[in-house]
Amino acid sequence: MQTASAQEIEKDEKAVKKKKQKFDSSPAIIFSPNYAGQIPFGGVAQRFGFNSLFSAQIMYKTVSNWLIAAEGGFLFGTDVKQSYVINNIATSTGQFITQNNDLTTLFPVEEGFNLKFEFGKVIPVAKRYPDAGIMLLTGVGFLEHKIAINAPSDVPQFSGPYKKGYDRLTSGPVFSQFVGYEFCKRRGLLNGYIGMQFDIAYTENRRPYDFYLMEPLHTKETDMFLSFKVGWIIPKFFLAGGTEREIFYY
Repeated sequence: MQTASAQEIEKDEKAVKKKKQKFDSSPAIIFSPNYAGQIPFGGVAQRFGFNSLFSAQIMYKTVSNWLIAAEGGFLFGTDVKQSYVINNIATSTGQFITQNNDLTTLFPVEEGFNLKFEFGKVIPVAKRYPDAGIMLLTGVGFLEHKIAINAPSDVPQFSGPYKKGYDRLTSGPVFSQFVGYEFCKRRGLLNGYIGMQFDIAYTENRRPYDFYLMEPLHTKETDMFLSFKVGWIIPKFFLAGGTEREIFYY
């Protein structure tokens, strides 16, 4: 009976250079909180400056990396270019008289929301990570924004329905396109995506009367946002059809 020499054993060990784990693509449910910093264009740029969109997204990924998603987010910004709409009832110092004859200062902000249904695909760029790659998403939904006047209850000028005469509530359908890169690893928490998003909305003022202009304001606008978007991915993979394999390289 012959036994392998020490040199032969060492040669066989060196022949196996590397041992890696590889996953096949798998269907998955993905939850993703995300943030988008938005630069406005078009009609909305006359009313607001840079704003932020904080969203939550839930996606279903098929075994072939097609994506079906729903996303909803809160729009917020402090750069209100039309804050002058409340100046006609302010004092000469730009303050407002309360019921107790005190003076208070108000700071209008931008508020709104963006709701979308999305469809897209992840195109893998590395065989080792079949769930990661170039991410394309197209969405359609509803956008709303307004000038939010958060006044104390003792400022009657903005109580009840009076506030609606100044907020210039605007809404309409929105269409979006996202192009970026997604990294999704089966193990660990360092999963996410980064990219650029473009939104275009066809909006209309929803208030019957504007107190600043003292007339109806039925304007129709084209609102556009160019965004830098980043998201954290929390995946839940269905391992059926997405098994783990050991790959030996010689």
